Amino acid sequence: MTSEQAAQLIDNTLDLVHQRLQDLEAQSLPQERQALAAEFREWRQPVGGSIDLMVFPGLSNP
Repeated sequence: MTSEQAAQLIDNTLDLVHQRLQDLEAQSLPQERQALAAEFREWRQPVGGSIDLMVFPGLSNP
């Protein structure tokens, strides 16, 4: 996976998380919304302005 593909994957995931947060709020499920927001807080507001990604052997394109 290239760094551009990884960045796009993160962007797409955050879009889905945002949509789900809105759905949970509309359904009056504040505890579930808070749990999901906490899970992705580091992605939305990374310390130092970047997200550390771990590369796994075999998943990178040669």
